[in-house]
This record gives sequence, structure tokens and C-alpha cells, in this order.
Amino acid sequence: MHLLKKIFSRKNRKKPKNKISPNVNPGKPLYSSLEKNYNYLKNLFKDCEDIKFRKIKIGNSKLTAIIVFVDGMVNQDSLSSNVIKVLTKMVKEGEDISAKIVEEKLVTTVGIKLVHDFDDGAEGILSGEAFLLVEGISKGFLLETKSWESRNVTEPINEQGIRGPREGFTETLRINTSLIRRRIKNNDLKIIHFKIGRISKTDVALLYLANIAAPELVNEVKKRVDQIDVDAVLEASYIEELIEERTISLFPQILSTERPDRVVGHLLEGKVAILVDGSPFALIMPVSLPQFFHTPDDYYNRYPFTLLSRTVRFLAFFIASSLPSLYLVAVSFRYEVLPRDIIAQIAQTRTVLPFSPLVEVLLMEITVEILREASLRLPAPLGQSVGIVGALVIGDAAITANLISPILVIVIALSLLGNFIVPNYTMATSLRVLKFIIVLATGAFGGIGFILIWMMILAHLCNIESFGEPYLEPIAPFKVSEHRDLIYRIPIRWLRRRPIQTAKNNVRRQLGVEKDVEE
Repeated sequence: MHLLKKIFSRKNRKKPKNKISPNVNPGKPLYSSLEKNYNYLKNLFKDCEDIKFRKIKIGNSKLTAIIVFVDGMVNQDSLSSNVIKVLTKMVKEGEDISAKIVEEKLVTTVGIKLVHDFDDGAEGILSGEAFLLVEGISKGFLLETKSWESRNVTEPINEQGIRGPREGFTETLRINTSLIRRRIKNNDLKIIHFKIGRISKTDVALLYLANIAAPELVNEVKKRVDQIDVDAVLEASYIEELIEERTISLFPQILSTERPDRVVGHLLEGKVAILVDGSPFALIMPVSLPQFFHTPDDYYNRYPFTLLSRTVRFLAFFIASSLPSLYLVAVSFRYEVLPRDIIAQIAQTRTVLPFSPLVEVLLMEITVEILREASLRLPAPLGQSVGIVGALVIGDAAITANLISPILVIVIALSLLGNFIVPNYTMATSLRVLKFIIVLATGAFGGIGFILIWMMILAHLCNIESFGEPYLEPIAPFKVSEHRDLIYRIPIRWLRRRPIQTAKNNVRRQLGVEKDVEE
């Protein structure tokens, strides 16, 4: 086991040889001739009808300039008033012009960046910036005029809460980072940008609190992100699969969330977050298994309610994954554990059923999955009708036709409700697959199979790590001091320390409300 872990460890993976550093092979330098620059860019963006070229005359001089931009990705009003009007009044007849003059004149009205080659200029154009080229200057100017349609900040769909903020991430990276920055007004909040994808060049932001997060963790996340070498990153899940330790595991090792307040809460515990342009989900790392069953409401409600809610969620985890298998054990292998009246009822119904208990469970579970997928793919009003009415009609028809046991319908319904209670969608999806594995093992070997498969699952969980941290921590290894916000949550006034595994340098969260009271 140790040898396999060492072989598949990410620390032993070499950096891809085909990854080229942008500083090793610089791009083609710009010409001082405006005509040559124009022809090169025209050829570069051949058959790109959304790339616009606009020639303008600078002041009363004979000099000309070109502005290149993507239609629909720049603010036309800002480009016209802050750039073109300034250029047309910048130089008088007979006056020389230089890069310094252009930069000094424009920097007061719009953000500006100096570039020296076509590659940087083209990348800026495709990122939504306007590219200014002037006759006689072998340098270009990227102008901050980005503007495009984006979704407004609304309540997250998958993580709705009763109390707390109603804000959720959008698909625009800058809006998402601003939602975090607005909640943490501290210069220790660091935001590092990457461009991932040889073709897509997707903007990715890494966030952490420098005064809390362990440097080893931050460096490890940076290293893994920097090693990504793919054509395109279209969603945060691409990054998630490429940097986690065990991609083939059913259990996610990175937490995804739509809520800025949840990201801030984890950042304050010394964790690292990743935001991806084009995705409304943030990735949080490292994470342990119990944290997939936490919600922001746990910290906005009083702690007795949090204790009850978390207990129900952990119970739902077991019900969603194991209740159909326990039904199978009781009916097929260990019916003597049931009360006599229930045994008589089951025996009476099973005399007319054509399928074995295992086939019954599999048929019902597959039917539920079909209904679930159908409700997701159809339009929202029709999807809800198919999910509810379809389940009622099919269940009632199956019982009436003596195909399915009525007790099994109740068991499957409870298992489905338990899956819905799990607050994290990725974990809930993993439980759907895990349920079939447990059912098949139980159907093949009975109660022994049920116990053995759970022993294998627990052994697997003990062997998983999330960025160097044990997946079951602080349960295994057991740490009493870290159980104050695990299955239960003690009152916030007593949560004075951050998790020591992530906030190694700054564990103290608060001094406490009580005077001169130490833990």
C-alpha cells in the first residue's frame, strides 16, 4: 500500500516537458512602421470578423495610429472619449511624439500597459483590451477598456440558505474577486493570477491570507496549478481534477461552492481558494470529509440548531448510501432481525413478486436515476412535474402490478431524501455511485459483503489526502482539540482557535468574550 501511494503521489510527478515558459521564447517584436504592424495583425486575425481596426490621425500632425479591439468586449464610450478624443488633440503640427508622451497623456484617462511584441498585444486584444499602435514607435499600448455583458450577482441556486447573505458568484472573475475583497479589507489577502490553457488562456485566481495560511500549502497549490498543461479550461471542475491527488476516487478532495461568504470563512481558517473566469464556483483546499456536510447556515443560527442539523446530515449520508442494502440484508439473509408482523407482511407480498430482492432494488434505483436525469434535462416547470408525478405514477403502478414490494418503495424514497439532504452536490453525486457498489456487494455476499465493502471504503478514506492533510482528520488521526466544529459546533464565543493543520502560523482566532479566561 505504501509503495502504491508513493508511485501515485503527485510529488513524484515530473513537470511536463512541453510546457514553455513565456519568458524563455519571447514573441515577435513590434515594428516601428505602422503599416507593417497593421499588415501583421491583419494576417494574424484573418477571418476574424469581430476584430476591429480603427485608424485615427493624431492631432494636427501627419502621424497616424491604429486601435485594434474585439467588438463587444470593450467599452465603446470609454474608447471614444478617453482615448480617441485625447489622441486627436495630443500633438500639434511639427511636434515629435514618443512612447513616453503617449503614455503620459493617456494614463490620466485610462489604464495603460506597455508591450513590445505581437504575442502580448494579441493576448491583450483577445482579453478585452484595446491595442494602440502609433507610427514611428516600436511599442504598443494595451488600454484598460474592458466591458462586456455579464450576469448580475444573484442568490446561489445550489446553496440557498435561510440566514446570511444572498450573494453568489458569477461567471466574471473580477466580480468574484471583488466579492471576496469587499468582505476582507486587509492587505494580507493575496490574489495571484494565472493564465491556464494553451488555446483558451483562461484567467485563474489563487486567493489566500498571507498572515494565516501555511506557506507550504500555498506553495504546493501554486506548484500544481503552474504544472497544468492543457488546451483549454472551460470550468473550475477542470482545475479540480487536474490538481487533486486521487482523481479516480469517488470522494472529492476539493470543496466547490457558489457562496463568497463560505470562501471567506475557509480563507480565515488558513485555506486556499481558486476562482476561474467563466465559472460561478470557487474551489477550496485542503478539505476533510466532515466539511462537505457543513453549510453557512451552521454559523448564522444558534448552535443547538446546528447540532441537530449536522446530526441529520451525517445520518442522511448513511441512509442515502446504505438503506437499500440494509433492506436487502434483512429480506434475503437476516429476516429474523425483523419483527414477526413485518416478516409476515413481507412474506405475503413476496409470494406474488416475480423478481428477487436484489433485482427489485436495482430496478427501482435505476428508475430513480432515470427520473432524476429526466427532471434535470427538461425545462424547469416540466422537470419538476416529471420528477414528482413520474415517481408517484410509476411507483403506484409497480405496486399494483405486483412488480415491486411496497416496503421497498418506502426504502428507496427515504434513500432519495437522504441524498437530497447532503448539501454538497459533488458529494451527493458520489453517494449515488457508492450506493450501487454497496448494493451489489451486499447482494453477492449478504451481511458479510455489506461489512467488507464498508471496511474497504473506510480504509480508502483513511488513505486519501487533500493537499497533504488526512481526509478524515480530525477523526483519523483523532484530535480532541479539533472537534469543536466538526459534527457539532460549540458557541462561536468559544471557537477561539483555527484548525492547526491549515493555520499553523496564526492559530488564535479570538481572545474570547469572558475576561481572563483561557482554554
